[in-house]
Amino acid sequence: MPATNDADDYWGKAVTLYTGFPMPSRKTLFDKLKSKEGIPLFRMDIQSMGVRAVTAEDYSAISGWMKHDGEDYDLVFYTAGGDGAHSGVEMHRARIVLIGVPVDSNSRARLLDAGEMTSGGAFTGHYGDQWDSGPMSQYVSGAKAALDKLLADHTTRGFAYSGLPVADAEAVDLNSFERTALAFDRAAKFFIDHANILEQWETSLGSEQASWKGQAAGVFWHLVHQLRKNYDSYVEQLGGADYHSAHTTVNGVSPKSKFGDTLAMAQQQLVTEITNLQNAWTTWANSREHDPHRSVLELLDDLSSWVLTNNVPYIDETTSYGGETTVTSYSTRAGFLENHPVYGNLNDIQSWKKLGEAAVTRWNNYVNQQLVPVATQSLSTLNGNWIDAGTEFEDPLKTKDTTSLSESYQQEQNQLNQDQLNQNQQNLNDILNNNQQNLNDGLNNLGDNLNNLGNNLNNGLGNIGDGLNNGLGNFTNGLNNSLGDLGNNLGNIHSLASNLNGPPGSGLNLNGDPGGPNPLLNNPLNPLGGNPLTNPGGATTRLNADGTLTTDYPDGSSTTFNPATSTMTTTSPGGKVTTSRLNAGDSFTNPDGSTTTLNADGTLTTKFPDGTSTTVDPATGSATTTHPDGSVTTTDLNAALGSGADNLSHLTDGHSTDGLNGLDGLNAPSSLHSGGLNPGSLDSGSLHSGSLNSSLDGLHGDDLAFEDYDSTPFTGGALGAPGGSALNAGSAAAPPTGGTPLNPGGLGGMGGAGNQSNNERVRKVLDETGGASLRRPTVSRAASGGEEEEREMVLTRGSTPTTSSPYYPMGGGGSPAGQGAQTTESGDRERSSWVPEDEDVWGTDEGGAPAVIGR
Repeated sequence: MPATNDADDYWGKAVTLYTGFPMPSRKTLFDKLKSKEGIPLFRMDIQSMGVRAVTAEDYSAISGWMKHDGEDYDLVFYTAGGDGAHSGVEMHRARIVLIGVPVDSNSRARLLDAGEMTSGGAFTGHYGDQWDSGPMSQYVSGAKAALDKLLADHTTRGFAYSGLPVADAEAVDLNSFERTALAFDRAAKFFIDHANILEQWETSLGSEQASWKGQAAGVFWHLVHQLRKNYDSYVEQLGGADYHSAHTTVNGVSPKSKFGDTLAMAQQQLVTEITNLQNAWTTWANSREHDPHRSVLELLDDLSSWVLTNNVPYIDETTSYGGETTVTSYSTRAGFLENHPVYGNLNDIQSWKKLGEAAVTRWNNYVNQQLVPVATQSLSTLNGNWIDAGTEFEDPLKTKDTTSLSESYQQEQNQLNQDQLNQNQQNLNDILNNNQQNLNDGLNNLGDNLNNLGNNLNNGLGNIGDGLNNGLGNFTNGLNNSLGDLGNNLGNIHSLASNLNGPPGSGLNLNGDPGGPNPLLNNPLNPLGGNPLTNPGGATTRLNADGTLTTDYPDGSSTTFNPATSTMTTTSPGGKVTTSRLNAGDSFTNPDGSTTTLNADGTLTTKFPDGTSTTVDPATGSATTTHPDGSVTTTDLNAALGSGADNLSHLTDGHSTDGLNGLDGLNAPSSLHSGGLNPGSLDSGSLHSGSLNSSLDGLHGDDLAFEDYDSTPFTGGALGAPGGSALNAGSAAAPPTGGTPLNPGGLGGMGGAGNQSNNERVRKVLDETGGASLRRPTVSRAASGGEEEEREMVLTRGSTPTTSSPYYPMGGGGSPAGQGAQTTESGDRERSSWVPEDEDVWGTDEGGAPAVIGR
């Protein structure tokens, strides 16, 4: 409100603050109650009188209050040209009329009685002077009237005194405390009632069901639960359901909330201070010193007493007679005074002006002594009380749970996905463990059959073992190359298994110990995660799996930007969460003093106090940092997907991994086919066993879903394992008696190890493609591997070479059979058909062993 009172007038300040009544300035109260000579509160003139000596009794009869009609005060005095003994004495009378006083029924001036209030306004004097007693009455009596109005009606709206109104905007309404308190009570009742209803709903719904998570029912249950929890929290913050107030309002209302009780207390404190001011005014007015004209009268009485003491008694009258004439003269003797020690010469009008100014000072002193101290203490007390009361309102009601429904839904979805992923991985591990056991059984049977070969097979099998060892080494190299390619696609655990029924042939550690599971069965070739960026000041920025960008600060706070919603969420060290929405070009101040700006292209640029700036693209995870020296560094917040080679370093010695990165331009096999291991005996000179069929095609994340799992039992030694999995092939089989160890782990039935026919070296023209893998002639093998085509194809020989030459690496250059296939030298000859006469016999091919086993 605009201040009209003096800055040091605490009485006027308190009245204005408590009531809204604009108290006028004390320094200008009497500016419009002055005479032409500038004398405040009265006008006067000085008349000469016939000189005569007077006694004290005579003087009292002619000087004082209301001695003559037309004047309010008369004061007689003598002058003689100076103080002391003089002749030439003159007698004068000062005639004084007060300005702005009330009048009685006889139209004579009167002063205010004890405790009396008066009103005023503009008026015209006897000689046409324009005066205004409004400001004086507004200050003297208007303050009391405003205090009385507020205590009686509880408001000063519409109040005015002596022409000075209280503006509506400045009016004080004590009932506003009560109305606000009742509003808090209604809010508390709302939360209490609805918390009970929500609790009933929640009880009816029951506890959250697992099947609801991620569904509309789960979202609704969370909404009810969240509202009930927040409403209960609001009720507690408002004082509780059974709150009893310690204070009542001026209308006798007892609030039912903590905040309402505080407002009732604040109202009582204001009423108390208003009453204190009212009592102070009454004390002041009862002394009758609230009337400024009384100060004028008291000073005039004091001056009359001074004249009667120092002026009138020192007049001597001398009478001389000369014949028939009598001459009377007057003189002063020593001790005579005509100059007042404060006002000066009584015959000078300026001396009387000083008296009027002294009366104003006297009145102000009474105000400062009786009103200002009370007002000063009142302001201080109310200020302290309201500061204490205001602490209850410093913090708004806090929402206990600020999680949005979308955030809750996303959290449940993430949890469901994680649970499903964990379950799928556990199912996969169980399947692989079963496959390992099947493989172990098959290999053990294979070892038993090999033991029965007898001494007649020793030499041939020795040569076969040598060839197999070389071939399997190259075969493993090919597997390593293929697995290197697989590592590039298996960086995410979701792509670990697309075909749960696929055998583990493509991932076997062919020379490994077939005892326990390889760690690669349970671990992704490339772990999940990102590379965090360390900012100046110690904060770290990371890209989350859901695409949001989070920065953690050393003080425990954090900010998370969601590119999808353009929202920035800040979490303080105390856990308080605030969310701001950013538009393109908007900036956000971070806890460490840096500022983050959302650019039009969706990137975020953060500028740090040391001059460093970092631009992050949430879509790619790329963070470009420009340092104060101008250098630029780029950080990828997405962890690079490795080739998988690191996880293949544990393969059994003897298997080359040099070619892991050498698959450029080659068509690696998309699948590695093998059947089951036939546990039957080797009774016809051939090793009858299935192939390891392990599809590596289409490793899609959605194939991990449990409902897509094919529960077909694995009979006949078939192995179901995901393509690209690394597996130590079960427990070791005992080497055959008297023979050469064949390193049986992962042989896949020997003959079928390289996507070949499951019958060794028995070739003829086939009319259909079923039952064995087909390979193209030499010209097209390197390009297409084992693709099946709708034309007559030639079934090549098995994968066991009859020469001393090592296997070609799987899918490597120079392998005419394509990736994943081994050939003999005779297999390189392009033929249109095979007949029994063209069959090779073990040990009789070019460069082969001399032993003849038979056709």
